[in-house]
Amino acid sequence: MANYTIETKPAFTVLGIGTILTGDFPAMGQQKTDFWQRINAENALAQLDGLNDYPFAVNEAINGEFHYYAGREVASDTTPADGQRLINFPAGKYLVITGSAADQMGLYNTLEGPAFGEILPQLTDYAYVGGPNTSYVTGSDETGVHGEMLVPLVAK
Repeated sequence: MANYTIETKPAFTVLGIGTILTGDFPAMGQQKTDFWQRINAENALAQLDGLNDYPFAVNEAINGEFHYYAGREVASDTTPADGQRLINFPAGKYLVITGSAADQMGLYNTLEGPAFGEILPQLTDYAYVGGPNTSYVTGSDETGVHGEMLVPLVAK
């Protein structure tokens, strides 16, 4: 099982560039990969003035659609430009999963699978009831890319 903790986190905001995912989960996985390839090729994250250099991947369901964003953490009073969206994460309890992989997409996949397939179903005191969740890179070295996933929780 993946390394995880349940922690209280302060509120934070991600400024994201997004897309809408369609189809089944395997199709969505390929769409996420294609989206990141485009974002990285266009150097789009460099255009977002964030509080740090960590790239964030955000999943959010809005009105029955699956939205996916690439972004950076920003101050909550940031004004988004056209084609950008502020995603607010409230202060509170979060499932925090840490992991490593060979590359950025591998990291995001390494974190999302265990979160929703293993860890959340076995939690007895907390539940995920929706809202945005995010994975982000915290660093890289000769062994690969390292990061975390944050999933908001409520007490059962």
